Amino acid sequence: MRKKELQGIGFVEAYHVGPRQRPTSIYLKPSFTTGDQGAANGIAQAWHNPNNRTNSCHYVVDEAQTLRCLSVYKASYPIDKTPYKNVISITVCYDPPDTPSVKVAQHTARLVARLCKLYDIKLRLLDGDLFDKWSLHRWRTRGGIIIKDYWGVSAEAFLVLVQIEYRSMQ
Repeated sequence: MRKKELQGIGFVEAYHVGPRQRPTSIYLKPSFTTGDQGAANGIAQAWHNPNNRTNSCHYVVDEAQTLRCLSVYKASYPIDKTPYKNVISITVCYDPPDTPSVKVAQHTARLVARLCKLYDIKLRLLDGDLFDKWSLHRWRTRGGIIIKDYWGVSAEAFLVLVQIEYRSMQ
């Protein structure tokens, strides 16, 4: 039986949708735009455009809102066109080398905690050696949270935010 999508989040369907997947990990990436109110909607609307045939993401987060653009049961296509299989992708609205604002980081942590709880994803970081092992087939089902180096804030500090949100849901 398939699990439900998160409730209470706006939906702007992305035009570019990949094959079926079973979510086991979460991938956070920057938007390279501001995190101001409306940034998430602007990005989601761009992905909704039929002329966009190259990229998409599951969720977009800015200071004011979180939008869903794809079902987590379908793969997304990031700009580099090499999607990770079985990953829920989240575009976080901020422009490196700046860091996400406190509001954006809190919204993102809340979303990640809800997704981890709903899809039984482990609360651990996949970076360095763990990411390399995860990318091999035998580790994909063990999952976690993938944060690229340009996240701009301490990945460990962000994980603490996620853990606090996760515990508050129990």
